[in-house]
Amino acid sequence: MEDPLKPKPVPLAAETVLWFEFLLDPNKITEHLQCKNPEPSAVELIMQFISMTPDTAIASTVVTPGSDLQNISGASVGANATTPAASAALNVPLLTQQQQQQHQLQLTRKQLALKILELKVATWLRWDLDALEKGLPVIMQLGLLRDLCTISYGRIVSIPFLNDFDLKISPTGNERAARFALTIYHRMVLRLQLIKDSALKSPRPPMFQTVDQLQQFLDTPTQPSIEYLEQLCSPAAASKPFYVFHYDSFVALQCDALSTAQNYDLMHLITPQELRAQLQYELAHYYLHTKQYVLAREAAAACNASLQAIPAGATRYFCHVRAEELEGLLQACGISAQQQTLLERFHQSLLNSYADIIPILRQDNRAREIPLVSRRNVELDIEGAISTGLLKEMPPQLLLHVAALNVVRTVFEWGNIFGSVEYFEKYHDLDYMPPIMEAMQDALTYCSHVEQSALKHFLIDCVLHQQQKQQMEQSRQLLHTLRGMAIFSSEELVDLEEQLVQASLPVLSNSLATLNDWICHSKMTRVDVAALERQLISCTNANSVRILLVKLCGTAPGKPLWAINPSWDVPQPLKALIMAMPVSFLQDFSYVLLGKARELATRGSYIDAVSMLSVLKSETQRQELGSSAQMMCKLITWEILHIQITQCLDEWHQKPLDLQALGTRCKQCLGALQAGDSIMPRLEILESCAIMLLNLTDFPPLLYLDKRAQQLELPLAFAATFIEMEKMKGPKKVCRDAWELMLSMFLNVPKRAAAAGAGIGASSALQAFLQRVRHQSVFGLAISMLGKMHNILKDDPNHDLSCEYMQLWPTSINNPNGYSLRSVSETLQWLLSEALSYYPQTVSWLKMKGDLELAIGNNESAMRCYVNALVTGTDYCTMPLQRNVADDYVIRKMIRCAANLGCHMQATVLCQFLDEIDYGIVFKNLTEKCSNFTDAMDAYYSCIWDTTLLEFIVNLHAKRGEHSRKLEAISMMGTLELNANNNEEIKRESAMVRKSRFLRALAKQYLL
Repeated sequence: MEDPLKPKPVPLAAETVLWFEFLLDPNKITEHLQCKNPEPSAVELIMQFISMTPDTAIASTVVTPGSDLQNISGASVGANATTPAASAALNVPLLTQQQQQQHQLQLTRKQLALKILELKVATWLRWDLDALEKGLPVIMQLGLLRDLCTISYGRIVSIPFLNDFDLKISPTGNERAARFALTIYHRMVLRLQLIKDSALKSPRPPMFQTVDQLQQFLDTPTQPSIEYLEQLCSPAAASKPFYVFHYDSFVALQCDALSTAQNYDLMHLITPQELRAQLQYELAHYYLHTKQYVLAREAAAACNASLQAIPAGATRYFCHVRAEELEGLLQACGISAQQQTLLERFHQSLLNSYADIIPILRQDNRAREIPLVSRRNVELDIEGAISTGLLKEMPPQLLLHVAALNVVRTVFEWGNIFGSVEYFEKYHDLDYMPPIMEAMQDALTYCSHVEQSALKHFLIDCVLHQQQKQQMEQSRQLLHTLRGMAIFSSEELVDLEEQLVQASLPVLSNSLATLNDWICHSKMTRVDVAALERQLISCTNANSVRILLVKLCGTAPGKPLWAINPSWDVPQPLKALIMAMPVSFLQDFSYVLLGKARELATRGSYIDAVSMLSVLKSETQRQELGSSAQMMCKLITWEILHIQITQCLDEWHQKPLDLQALGTRCKQCLGALQAGDSIMPRLEILESCAIMLLNLTDFPPLLYLDKRAQQLELPLAFAATFIEMEKMKGPKKVCRDAWELMLSMFLNVPKRAAAAGAGIGASSALQAFLQRVRHQSVFGLAISMLGKMHNILKDDPNHDLSCEYMQLWPTSINNPNGYSLRSVSETLQWLLSEALSYYPQTVSWLKMKGDLELAIGNNESAMRCYVNALVTGTDYCTMPLQRNVADDYVIRKMIRCAANLGCHMQATVLCQFLDEIDYGIVFKNLTEKCSNFTDAMDAYYSCIWDTTLLEFIVNLHAKRGEHSRKLEAISMMGTLELNANNNEEIKRESAMVRKSRFLRALAKQYLL
C-alpha cells in the first residue's frame, strides 16, 4: 500500500512544454515561440537543445536511407543547391566528387533535428548576439556557432577555424548561408575578447571537457577577423548581396520524411547600410577595448552615418544597435552631437582644473541636477588645493563664491540655516554676504513658491542671528539689500527692522541671569525681589551670584537667602561648618555656591561647578574666618576632587584631565583616612578615590585602607585579587575575599525581609560600584566572577558561559539554592552591556553575552552577539576567521540558535565552519521545512564550499521536483574553485572567500 505521508513530486505547470515535444512535433515550436511569455523561453530552448545534442561524430560506415544515421549529401538538395556560377561569384570552389565523399556530413537524425531546431530558435531571435551572450554560457555560444557553420557549409566544422581552414562548401551547404556563418564567426571572435576574463571563469558542461575549445577560441588571432569585417564594410563589398537567415529557412525534420534539405531561398537580403551599421558598431567597441581611440572614433562615426541612412520604418533583420547604446559609444569616443548635461559639464570642469565651475554651479542652482554631496566635495577639494598651493593661478575669491553657491543650494535641499553654519564660521572675516545675495538673486526667478519661502526664512535668520557678531551698520546694509528683493512685503520689512533693533540690545555672554539681562519696570518691591531670586536660581557664574546676593541683601529679606531654592543641597560636613558661621553675607554666599556647584555637577556641567568651588575656596582663605578656614578649605578641595573624578569617569575615553595628577590627589585623600586626621573626607569621596585608583590599576595604596568601611569593601577586594594574580602568575586559585563578597550580594531574601528592605543595600552598593568601573581588566574580573556563579547555579553544561579569568574561581558553592540565579543573570547581562559600551570590540565578552542570551532563551539576541563577535574578530570580514575567534563550541551554539529561529539553511552553512562537518546535523536541517522568510535556501548556495553538501542539495531538489533550484546548485558545483583536484591552497582560499561572504550576509541580517 502506498504511504500517504511520502512526499510526491511537484507537477509541472500546465503551460510548460518539454524539449522533446518539439522533436516529436516540429510544427509546435512556432506556436510556442509566438506566446507572450513562453515557458521555457527561446534562450532556454537553445540551451536545452544544445545540452541534449550528442557530440558530433563522423560515421565511417555506409548508411542506408531511412536509417537513423543520415548522410546529408545523399538527400535531395533541391533547387537551391550551390551552382558553379554562384560559387565562382563567391570565389569559393565547389568540392570535387572525391572531396565530397571525404567531407560528407554524417549525423544521426536526432543530432541533425536538434541542431536545426536550435538554429531555428536563434533565427527567431534574429541572431541578436547581445541576447545570446546574456542568456547562454560561453561554451554553449560556441556550440551554437559550430552548429551554424556545420549546417551552412554542409560538412563537419570544428571551432575555432584553423589557419588553413578550407572555405569550400559541400553540395548540401549554401554560399549565402556560409557567408552569414563566417560573419557571425568573426564577430564572435572579437566579442569574446571583450569578455575574455569572465569567459574563462564560466562553467563548462561535460560535453566540452575533452577538448578545451574555449581556450583555443580565445587564443585565435583577431587581425584576420578585423580585416574580414572591415572588408564587408568597404564600398567594394556593396556589390555583393548579403543575406541573413529567415525563420523558415531552416526546415525541421519530420519523423516520417527522409528529406533533410534546407530552404535557403527564403533568406532575407539586407541593405549594405544595415550590415555596416552592426559591424562598425562592434568594431568600434573592440577598438575602444584595445585603446585604439582614433580607429574607434572613425568606426563609431561611420556606424552613426550608416544607421541614419536606414529608413525610419524599415524592418531590421541583422542590425540590433540601440539608439541609447550608440549614444553612449559616441560619448565615449568624444564625438556625440548631443548637448552635454550639467553633470557632464561639472565632471569635465573637474578634469580641467575647475574651469568654468562658477557658471556651472550657478546654473545648477536653477536646475538642481548635480548631487549636493558632489558639490560639497568640490568645495573641499578646492580648499585643499589652495592650501597646498596647487591652484595659485585661480582667482582668490573662487573658494568663497563656490561655498556661497553651495549655501544657496543647501537652502533648497534642507530649507534651514543649520547646513550653512560652517560657511558663516569659516568666512566670518571676509565679506561673505554679497556672494550669497548674488547667487540668490540669480536663482530667485526659477524658484517655486515653497522655495521662495525657504529663501525668505534663510535671509531672516541671517539678519537676526548671523549678524549678531557684526556691527549694526552691516546688518542694516543687508536689510537695505533685502528691500530690493520682491519676496518681502513692506510689513515684513518693518517687522524685521524692529526685530533687528531688539536683537541688537547688549546681552552678557556668561549667563542669561545677569543683572542687565532682566529689565524690570514694576513699581512693586515684591516683583523686583522675585525677579532677582529667579536670576539667582538660574545663573551659573560666581560673580553674578555675588552681585545678586548683594542686591537681595539690600531688600531686607525675611528669610535666609540660602533658603531661596530648596533643591540646593550641601554635603553634611560643609553644611555643619556653614551653619556654625554667624549670619552674614559669607554664609549665604558659601551655601549658595556649594548648592549650585552640586546642582551643576549633577547636570554634567563640571567645569562651571569646579569654577564655583574654586571661587569659594579662594574666599575661605580670608583671615577673618579664623581656625575654621583651613578646615573648610580642605573640605572644598575634596569636593572639587570628587567632581573631577566624576567628570573623568563620564568622559573616560576622552581623558580630559591629567590622570597621573588625579591619581596622586586620590592617594592624598585616602591618606587622610589612613593617618586618622580629625578632618575626614566623606565616605562617598573616599569610595570615588578608591574606584579611581582601581581604574588606574594603582592597587598597592588600596591595601592599607580600613576594611571596616562598607563602601570600600569591593574596591579593596578587587585590588587584593589583582595583586595576588600578579604574584602567582598561573592558573592557581586566588584569594576568596572578592568571590565571597560578590556571592553574598545575591542571597535569596525572604519575602518579609525583602518587604523590610533587607538585601536592597547590598545590591545597590554593587550597582553603584560597577557603574563606576572603567578599566578593561576590572570589567573582566567582575564578568568572570558573575559568569562562574551563573554556571554553578544553573548547573547545565549545555548553557555554560566561558570567559577570561574564570579558572581562578571555585567550582562549587555551598547551598546553591540559597542564591538567586535570576539576580546573577540580570546583573551579568547589564554588566556585559555596560562593558561593551566602553570596549565594543572585546570578542570574548561578545561571545559570553551570546552564551547568556542563549541560556535565557533569546535566540535572536544571542545570534546577534555571535555574529558581532565573528565580524569583529575578522576585522569586519577583511581577515580570515581564526579558531580563537570561532571554535567548535561557539559554532555549535550558533547552529542551535539558527535552528531555533527557523533558519535551517543558515545552520547548514554554519556546519561547514566546524573542524569536522557533522553531516547528521546537516541532513536534519536540510530536510526541515523553513519557517523564516530571511532564510531562502538558494540564497546561500554561493556560501557553500563542501561538494558533498551540494550533492545532497541537488538530490534533495531532484526529489522535490524543484528544477530551477537544482540547476542553480549544479552550476555552483561546476565552478573552478570547487574542483576536487585543486590543491589545498586553492581550497582554503575558496573556503575563506565563502566564509566572509556568509558572515557579511549574517551581519546584514542581524546587525543592520
